[in-house]
Amino acid sequence: MKKARLILKEVNRGFSLVEVAIALLVISLIATFSLKGKELIRTARLRAVMEQVETFRIAANSFMEKYGAIPGDLQNAKELIDESLENGNGSGEILSKEDAKRFWSHLNKSGLISTELVNGYPISKIGGYFSVSSNIRGKSGTWLILSKGTGDNRNFSGIMSTENAYYIDRIMDNGLPLEGDVQILKGQYASGECVSGSKYNLKNKNEDCVILFKIW
Repeated sequence: MKKARLILKEVNRGFSLVEVAIALLVISLIATFSLKGKELIRTARLRAVMEQVETFRIAANSFMEKYGAIPGDLQNAKELIDESLENGNGSGEILSKEDAKRFWSHLNKSGLISTELVNGYPISKIGGYFSVSSNIRGKSGTWLILSKGTGDNRNFSGIMSTENAYYIDRIMDNGLPLEGDVQILKGQYASGECVSGSKYNLKNKNEDCVILFKIW
C-alpha cells in the first residue's frame, strides 16, 4: 500500500521545468528543420527551372548558328532535320501557338534539347509550360514564357508566387520586374498582381505571376 501511494505521488508530480524545457526545445528544433527543409526544396526547384531556361537559351542560339534561322521558323526543316517536322514560314518571328510548337519540335528533333513535349510544349520543373513568343506587347525580342498554360500564345495564366519570381530574377538578372532579361508579364495578357509600380509586389501571396526570359 505504501509503495502504491509512492507511485501515485510520482505520477501526480508531473513534469519538471527541465523536462518541459527539453520538450519545447525538441519541438522547436523539429519545426526549424521542417521549415528549413521546405525552403531547400523550394530553392532547388527554382534553380532547376533556371537551369532549364539556360539550356533552352543555349539550344536556341546553337540552332541559329547551325541552320541560319530561329527554331520553328526554318523553312526547310523537313529536309535538314527530320521529315516529320513542319517547315517554318521564314518570317523571322514566333507569333502564333503553331509557331511556338514548331519552335520546340525543331529544337527537339535537332537533338539540341532532349525534353519531353506535352501538348507541344516542355514542362517546367515547377509545373506549367514553357512557351515562346516574339510578340510580347512593349517588349522587343523573343522570349520564353513560363505560365500555367496558354490557348493562343497571347493570354497566359500565372504559375508562381511573387516571392519565387523575385528570387529567380535576382539570381538571373537585376531583380527588377519590368527591366532586363527576366521580367514579369503585366497587363492585358496576364492576370495577377505581381508588380506594383516598377517593383515586385511581395505582399501578393498568390501564385499568379507569369515570368519571361529573353532569348535574343
